[in-house]
Order: sequence, then C-alpha cells, then structure tokens
Amino acid sequence: MKKLYYSTFVQGLEKPIEAMLHKEGGVAVERIVSGAALYRSVKEPAFPFVHQTFSVLFQMKPVKDVNEAVRKLLATGTWLDRFPYEETEGKRFRIVTAMGDKLVAANMRYVDMLEKAIADNTGMRTYREKPDVELWVLCRPEAAYFLWRIGKHSNTRQEGQLRSDVCAVVSFLSRCGAKNATILGCTNSTLPYAMKAGGARTLTCVCPDRTSAKLIEGKMRGVRVCEGSSGYTDLADGSQDAVVLHLPVKAEKTPNLESDLRSALFEARRILNDDGKLIVIASLAHAESTLRKTQGVRMLGRYDLTLSGQKSAIWVMMPKNEENEESLMDQ
Repeated sequence: MKKLYYSTFVQGLEKPIEAMLHKEGGVAVERIVSGAALYRSVKEPAFPFVHQTFSVLFQMKPVKDVNEAVRKLLATGTWLDRFPYEETEGKRFRIVTAMGDKLVAANMRYVDMLEKAIADNTGMRTYREKPDVELWVLCRPEAAYFLWRIGKHSNTRQEGQLRSDVCAVVSFLSRCGAKNATILGCTNSTLPYAMKAGGARTLTCVCPDRTSAKLIEGKMRGVRVCEGSSGYTDLADGSQDAVVLHLPVKAEKTPNLESDLRSALFEARRILNDDGKLIVIASLAHAESTLRKTQGVRMLGRYDLTLSGQKSAIWVMMPKNEENEESLMDQ
C-alpha cells in the first residue's frame, strides 16, 4: 500500500526533483509546489535529493495561521487513524509549527491541548528539548498539513560547501552514470560523493590548492585528484562526458574572477565530448554576465535558487555543434 509523503527541497529545483521522483520505483507524484513535493510511495523514502521528508497524517484546506490549523486538528480525530502506532510506544515528541519555510510560534493553550490528545491516544509523551519524534503543523498557500518527520536532522554543513541534496540534483543533471566526469574548482567532498553515487565511471577532481586536494584524497576512494587551475588540466580533448564547475557563492569578486571563469569554461569545452554536459553552479553576480557571452556551448536549462543567501543558479549546457543541434529540442 502506498503511503502519502511530503518532502521539501531548495526552491527553484522543482523540475529536476519531479523528474527524479518519477524515476524512483514505487513512487507516484501527486503534486509539485514551490520547494516541496507531495507523493505516494510503497516504502518509506530516503531520497538524497530532498532536504526533509514527512509522513502525511492529515491535509486541510489553506488556513490563515497555525492557530487555526491546530484548532481544526482538535476538532477532528481522523488523523489519529494514520499514526504509525507500531513506532509510538515509549517515544517522546514535540510539535513544531511553521508558516511556509519559517518556524512560527502558536498559541500554547492550543498546542497543549493537541499534545494531550496525542499523548492520550498514542502513549507518547511530550518532551520538547530532544524528542524522538517531531510532529509538524505546516501552513502553506496550497494547503495545511499535519506531518510526522522522518529521519534525523542533517549535520551542520561547512561554510561555502554545497548542500548534499543540491549536489544530488547536480549529479542527476550531469547524467554522469557509467561515464567519465570531472569537477573543476573542487574544494570539498560533497560534490564528488554525489557524482560517485550517481554512477560516474571515472571521476577527476581538479582542486585549486593543496589543502583542498588533501581533503579530497583523505575522504574519497577511486577518485583521481589533481591540484591546479580549472583553466588548465591534463585531460585529453573530448575525453569527458560531464564537467561540473562550482564557483563558491562566497568567493571574493576579484578582478581576475571573470577571466578565471572564462578560462575554466574554455577548458571545460575542450575536454567535453560532443554530447557531454557542462554544469555551472555559481551566484548570478559572479557568473551570469560571463555565461551570457560564452561561445561554443548551447544552454539546455537554468535553475534559479538561493545559495548561502545569494541569488544563484545552476546552468546546464552542452557543446554546440551541427550534429547535436536537432536533438536538443528533446532535452
């Protein structure tokens, strides 16, 4: 039996996330909205390309605030039928209330009443500091939801490091499965992990400095690590099926930034084969102007998103040549 789930992801990645969900066996997508997906699955999902996942206990029509949502939950008890009672015994829980992607406070009198109803019917007990279970009352423009959070909170990521869910989407867009791939400007292990998980046959990480190279070498196996400029590699012409260029959004905008990016793009074009994919992840301030003027590549897609508080994008391109111009209409 397929259960209903709700997953969140970075806003702007709706199209690739929908495509990735459709490729998962036993999944039926019901709705894709800004930064979230509602779908049914035959098994509990653990997708690397989403941020948080919840089991849906109850759906309501849109409400004005979380207090109204809690009151509606108190007025009906049908959501109790969807509790995973086999997982509730001895568990501690807390209620989280949110409007969109922001946590908000609710009237504690209503929350206390909802907590008591849950405790009386499930045997769980309230513990707000370090609970075993989080139950979310989430209000969004399209609906309000009562959700059971699945999995643990992700570890705090390092400054400037791409989130693992974004990296999983980049790997998917690169179509690196059973192919040769290269990461230019590789400074951490998140992208290489995602590319290897995506099935890359060979993976070359070109690191800008010795510190980054040692980091990758210490964490990754089966990956070729090179130290040097992204504008010059020892890879053969046309030898790569996918090239990913990550320009950290917090990078200082120096006078050489644009010329370095142009050199990296030229090198990427050189080492890509005619059907290869070029992925660029960067802030608009750093890359938009340069990419607009880049020759020899054809734009397949662009996904605008916010990274580390900066307006950014993921650009998907491929070499421009006469043979692949017609096939691009099907991408």
